[in-house]
Amino acid sequence: MILVRTGPRFLFFRSRDREQLLDLMEKEHSSAKKSLDQAIEEGGEGDTIILVLEKGEEKEHLSGSTSVLLMDIGSSPLLVSMINKKHLLENIEGAELGPGLLVMKAPPPGETILEKVRKDYDALSIPLKEAIMKGHSDWSVLCFTGCPLSRPLSTSDLLDDTLLIKKSVPELYQELRRQAVKYLTEELEEGEWREFKINIYDYWGRYNLQHERITTVIEDLELGFILGEIWSIDHPFVLMSVPVYQIQLFSYMNPKEVKRILMSLEYDEQGKRLVDFDLYFQKKKVEWGGVEKGRQTNRIDVALSYREKYMSMLTAESREKLARLEQTLHECEEKEKCEQEENK
Repeated sequence: MILVRTGPRFLFFRSRDREQLLDLMEKEHSSAKKSLDQAIEEGGEGDTIILVLEKGEEKEHLSGSTSVLLMDIGSSPLLVSMINKKHLLENIEGAELGPGLLVMKAPPPGETILEKVRKDYDALSIPLKEAIMKGHSDWSVLCFTGCPLSRPLSTSDLLDDTLLIKKSVPELYQELRRQAVKYLTEELEEGEWREFKINIYDYWGRYNLQHERITTVIEDLELGFILGEIWSIDHPFVLMSVPVYQIQLFSYMNPKEVKRILMSLEYDEQGKRLVDFDLYFQKKKVEWGGVEKGRQTNRIDVALSYREKYMSMLTAESREKLARLEQTLHECEEKEKCEQEENK
């Protein structure tokens, strides 16, 4: 589970002709012009966003629709590369390294974390683009989101306000990595993390595949930390015991939300049952009927509605992986059925 990560760096150039310089750099680095909003959404760790100002133009005049370049190279190597290219230097009248970007996990609503960090660092709380324009090279822009940090984020995924902090990205990043759990805990309504036990039962014994399915979702949606895994015994009915594989999950999420996610994995898209996932919190089983009042009472319909919701939240890679695993599950089931028929 990622609680804080870095983002792209901002590099400002001054030029007599913005579009000419952007075109030259676009050709030289095989890049493509984007709007500033697009570049922020697509930019990742180690990338650089190039913004060009014309003579006399102030940074504040730049907007989300301003054309920029997103480079998959760090700001220092990029500057070295520029210096060694005379035809580019001829079009540059000045250069300024802007602030670095960090993104931090903040469960909704997120204001508690933002305010706590603001006080601890005497930071300025302002909109993202304003922070980018006002920041200096040894300052950091800190954004907050409730979305997983393992994927690109759109500006709509971020809290409206960000923090402009007078610390360099490397220094602030190291500090926040150590303190992120503390800040996250202070945001929780009950001020505590929760320990869940997830029991996996598969009639056909395909536990390795079911384990891979559920851990794929836990990692992709960043649900929490897996503390341990053991074989255990469950008692679904009186005088009946069945073997289950148990995962211990440490998470800040609400038990009902975790249960909804587990239900979304119990059926395939045609409504065929694939597995039983039982969730326990504080030694009590979280029942499916109580996860959302007012919903339809048919378990399959409820599970399929959750499947549609949570599958859309996964990355394309994870959805493809789950599809492959589910295909293998069906193949294994058919094989087991054939073997049972042969043994009759």
